[in-house]
Amino acid sequence: MRKPLILLFVLVLVASFAVPIYGQITRPDDQEPTGPGRFDGLLDFNRRGQSAMSFLGRGAGARLMGMADAGIAITGDASGLFYNPASIAYVENRSVMFGNVNWLLDTSIQSGAFAINLGNLGTFGLSAMYFNYGDPIKATEINATVEAGYSDIGELNPSEYALGLAYARQISAQFSVGAQLKYAHQDLLGSAVKSRIAYQDPDSPTGWAQESHTARTGLIAFDVGTIYNTGFRDLTLAMSFQNFGGTVEYERDAFDIPLTFKFGMTGELFTMLGSEMDDMGLDLRVDYLHPIDWSERVHLGAEYSLRNMLFLRGGYKFNYSSEGLTLGGGVNIDMPVGSVRVDYAYKGTGDSLFNAVHVYSIGIDF
Repeated sequence: MRKPLILLFVLVLVASFAVPIYGQITRPDDQEPTGPGRFDGLLDFNRRGQSAMSFLGRGAGARLMGMADAGIAITGDASGLFYNPASIAYVENRSVMFGNVNWLLDTSIQSGAFAINLGNLGTFGLSAMYFNYGDPIKATEINATVEAGYSDIGELNPSEYALGLAYARQISAQFSVGAQLKYAHQDLLGSAVKSRIAYQDPDSPTGWAQESHTARTGLIAFDVGTIYNTGFRDLTLAMSFQNFGGTVEYERDAFDIPLTFKFGMTGELFTMLGSEMDDMGLDLRVDYLHPIDWSERVHLGAEYSLRNMLFLRGGYKFNYSSEGLTLGGGVNIDMPVGSVRVDYAYKGTGDSLFNAVHVYSIGIDF
């Protein structure tokens, strides 16, 4: 059984590299680049920031964020739905997570996930993420009929959210697969304000006309992933495609959502060295990311555990403009409702323009 699974993993991995690379060798005018331009596309020189609904690329939960979001090979934790849907296949009974991220410039991200193992039927999961833009902003428009030259038209109150339904199953003791269907919604203005686009109209007395737009859109996306335990000293490999979906069309441009291929591995250090400890462990994780809207990235993370009660975490994110060092910790307490985990993570921005990011989450396995 092991050889077919390894072959399947290698084939999917090769295909995974091919799709993200050659899928991006295009230009806005749909002309195939030649010469140096072709190599620019391969090396990702022209992709930065070219995606919509970027919140879909964010992780969730202080545990994994404390390890630099190196979460592709996580198992048995509902927060894994934001990294790899195959992860919930290892939930023993039920797992739930709620988290909050104090993000940049007074914005915040709230998230929640739930997974339930139904035995031979597999594991089902639900996820939700909401991007909060903070306090509403007063909106005005030019109005030559009043003395001030402008008038109030309401408040800008943008918002974004995503809801997901997932399914995962262990094909064998070592191999699992999973998928998640998501609905993503974006409202850049809020219900009280509409944008007004002017265009030439020969039938109008002034030669111009206006149309009102709500700047509101929604689409369907999905994630797929696999996890494979090699059987060699607990070394685990994993991969996922996140945010397969449509294109978000704005007034003059259209952008894809942040499709990302991820490959990761994890292992427990003492086990890999052949000296497994009873009271402590040290998990090491590394993820490689190939996103549609940036060049390649690497996440390195580690988690030290003491008697499965106290946890210390750290990591680093490479090739980010405003992220890098991460730190975190947590406690795991057995209570009547189940095993309760309380976690905190610190994400340094490495930039004086932004304050550090603080992440809080609580999880229950029951």
